[in-house]
Amino acid sequence: MGSTEEIYEISTKTQEVVDEYENYIGGGFAPYPVALTHTKGSKAWDVDGKEYIDFLSMYSVMNMGHGHPKILAVAVEAMTEGAVVNLPFHSPYYGKLAKKLHDLFGYDKFVALTSGAEAADAAVKIARKWGYISKKIPEGKCHILTAAACYHGVTLSTVSLASKKSSVFGPFVPNVGPTAPSGKVVAFGVIDDLREALEADGERIAAFMIEPIQGSAGIVAPPKGYLKEVAALCQGHNVLFIVDEVQCGLGRAGTNLCHLRDDLRPDLVVLGKALAGGMYPLSGVLGDDHIMGLLDPFEIGSTMAANPVGCAAALAALDVLVDENLSQRSNELGDLLLSNLKAANLPHIIDFDGAGLFMSLVLEDKPPKVTPRRIVSLLAQRGVLASAAGLRRIRICPPLTISKGELLKGAEVVIGVMRDIEGCGELPAEVLVDVRH
Repeated sequence: MGSTEEIYEISTKTQEVVDEYENYIGGGFAPYPVALTHTKGSKAWDVDGKEYIDFLSMYSVMNMGHGHPKILAVAVEAMTEGAVVNLPFHSPYYGKLAKKLHDLFGYDKFVALTSGAEAADAAVKIARKWGYISKKIPEGKCHILTAAACYHGVTLSTVSLASKKSSVFGPFVPNVGPTAPSGKVVAFGVIDDLREALEADGERIAAFMIEPIQGSAGIVAPPKGYLKEVAALCQGHNVLFIVDEVQCGLGRAGTNLCHLRDDLRPDLVVLGKALAGGMYPLSGVLGDDHIMGLLDPFEIGSTMAANPVGCAAALAALDVLVDENLSQRSNELGDLLLSNLKAANLPHIIDFDGAGLFMSLVLEDKPPKVTPRRIVSLLAQRGVLASAAGLRRIRICPPLTISKGELLKGAEVVIGVMRDIEGCGELPAEVLVDVRH
């Protein structure tokens, strides 16, 4: 049991890594003082050889588990054959990937990018062109609407889509974000906000882009039926419905794509993170010909996006998603984890949110020693990797390939931490002014 007498320290080897970060690395996402050297399946090991159970999946990148042998084998083979075949030429892997995505999800076209932010930026760019060409929005008046508390990346264009941003990076991209041209702010999950915005400004709005379940805001699921109403409103106002599936897609929330939980077919789908099974940075946008066909050469692309390694890995990752029934596993294991945590009647937790293995623990507002950062730090001390999400939530997102035994073992650690956290003394990296992730 934790107590005020306990002292938790960072090892010498870990501190050396932390010092190099502090001395030589700029930016980043305020990592916890855990220095990992290798991973496999649902486990990870640090510089001291300490073993961890991964309850984070590196922010939904490792849905298929770390180093899945089928994905690793084809990625290595592609790398040895020729790692870079990019924009000036044709790569058979890219064409095969686009066709597989077409066969799996039914969209006419796919364009590959590298990061989720790059793909979200591309979706905005595509929607703007559609708005001007097809919807005939007057030049300079096209607006891309998002939902408050959204997260689509940290580049300048994707930060512009958010409701919270620092003025030191302004001015931001105009005519994008959760505030409609008339000034109406669209809150996530509040259908009346979107209805009011579209009724006032629908002629200027080309698209509404939304996460089916908000990720970095704290894994926040909307009210039941919300997404269906969103789709209907967008269709009624001739507004493109765009879903950002970067965090919640590819089995993570219990369906191959999260929006399929509501039997929807958005106009554009943004993919990323787990698309290449964690072997290569690969993202992209799916859409039909009446939208994607508007693109001319040189308008959307990325030097490293569709290279053989990433595309080969993605082909294998999609096979694993289907052949190993990862969406079904996500639902079954999510139910198992949730039932165990609920049965423990844990202190400080007032709710659970999300779907499948895209889950968050919602904390009460007090006491002051029960903070997401402290909880995650104690979890790491006890061998489970998780992350803070939003201001009062803990992100729990194990690989979809995790065994029931490992899942329940990790759950027992979570249960112990929640019971002990209030009595624990100072923990490594427990204080951070503002945590989004």
